[in-house]
Amino acid sequence: MGRCDSSLLLMTIPSDPVGVKTKGKTETVKEPSIIIRPIGRLGGLDSLHITFGIAIALLLALLLVVSYSKPILIGNSPAQSNCTYGYLLNGSCAVPIHTAAQVRSAVEMLLASYANVNGSLSILPYFSNVSSISETYLPKSGSWYIGMRATNPASSQTFLLSFIVSDSNVSKITPSTQVALPSAISNNYVASLGTIRLSGKYACSVQSPMSVYWFVDPYAPGSIRSLVNATALERKFGGSINVTVRIINGPSTENMAGAYGTGNALMLGRYVFCASQQPNFRNFTSNLNSLYSGSYILPSTLAGLANVSKLNYSALNSCIGSADSVINNQALLANYYNVTQTPSVVVDCEYQALPQTAAEALCYANGNLCR
Repeated sequence: MGRCDSSLLLMTIPSDPVGVKTKGKTETVKEPSIIIRPIGRLGGLDSLHITFGIAIALLLALLLVVSYSKPILIGNSPAQSNCTYGYLLNGSCAVPIHTAAQVRSAVEMLLASYANVNGSLSILPYFSNVSSISETYLPKSGSWYIGMRATNPASSQTFLLSFIVSDSNVSKITPSTQVALPSAISNNYVASLGTIRLSGKYACSVQSPMSVYWFVDPYAPGSIRSLVNATALERKFGGSINVTVRIINGPSTENMAGAYGTGNALMLGRYVFCASQQPNFRNFTSNLNSLYSGSYILPSTLAGLANVSKLNYSALNSCIGSADSVINNQALLANYYNVTQTPSVVVDCEYQALPQTAAEALCYANGNLCR
């Protein structure tokens, strides 16, 4: 008999003989006896059964380990869920170096600095709605995302203005849109829509009526047209404000002087300033705007406008004769407020605005005016 490693051997062994009669004969037949016994060193188990046994033993061991271990919690821990700015990969709360208020202040100062930039970006601070600012800290990059709404003054459509501010150094600010940064950041800041708070300047000592300085370089684009805004502002707020026109003989007037002579070029500023001292100044600005096209105006034409506007001619001539010394002092005032572009408006001696946003600046300076 050969060797059997993977089965049970069934053996038939004769037992005691038993007599059986067959066709008249009696034959002796041995009755079989069945014996089953295990074969092999592993008690008859094959390799498949052994593998099943080992797997079951390992599963039982793993079940015991899990049952005696601490439960594994999935999700944020209470500490992580209470993190103001989220949490880091190690489970600790992300804590920025600067506060949201500090980052906001840095962006407001950046916006105000655009007012000193030559070009169209100079109006950006006046049409940025800082009340809509939202600050989001980005732990992975160590920076802040600042977003706000701004208004296109030409179309009146709003758009998103956003910046990325470094948390390690809030003076490092990157605009999300492709615009150049100002070469220098001032300490001024955008306080409200259309309103820049001037650093180191304080409210006028006389609170009523509120002072409004209206700076114009007469031949600068938009200056003569802005005078209509000035008279409209006076009409709106009445005796609560005192609008005074301040003349700056800036680059535009100087260019005109090179072409037509200094005395002739300065005459427009003299007439505007002296007419602003009279009650019929509104008539004068309206007539001047209907005639002015941005080019040089003859002194005789200005005299005719004064007559049509029903100005007091003797008082006007007296004022024009002494206007230069007063206008020179107004240039010093413009330098004090760092007015480099006109038209520009200073409200209550500490807020700068454009003619189009002067009303917003007045409402910010004194909320009672706009109730």
